[in-house]
Amino acid sequence: MNIYLDIDGVIVANDNNAANYAAEFIEYVLNKFPDTTYWLTTHCQGDASQPIKDIGHLFDAKTIDYMKMIKPTTWLDSPNKTSAIDFSQPFLWFDDDCFDGERQELIKNNALDNWIEVDLSKDPDQLLKFITSFPIASEMAQEGS
Repeated sequence: MNIYLDIDGVIVANDNNAANYAAEFIEYVLNKFPDTTYWLTTHCQGDASQPIKDIGHLFDAKTIDYMKMIKPTTWLDSPNKTSAIDFSQPFLWFDDDCFDGERQELIKNNALDNWIEVDLSKDPDQLLKFITSFPIASEMAQEGS
């Protein structure tokens, strides 16, 4: 399964603070999906080192090592990040916002349930809840996996 991670509002709560349990979430995801985790964020347009430059100061060395495992994405239809998603594979996309064009693309691909809305303002410990009860991609659920 592919995992797509946004940064702002998901991994970081604001410019000065990592989200609660972000380090644990990153470690969990990279231990479970070491070869299929991708940055899907404006911080990364084809350069996986840029997110680390932007937010690495908020994390310890161990978490940064995990972040170095995350692959880059590139999309052409800014701000429509869904053009970087491989819809032929089961996936989860963790993001705090889904623009109308992105939502329409998810619906067109029968994958709206694969967008996992992260709302740290409503639940600052949401990443911990994902660790303890990881979501399942809708394609996997449909296949009975």
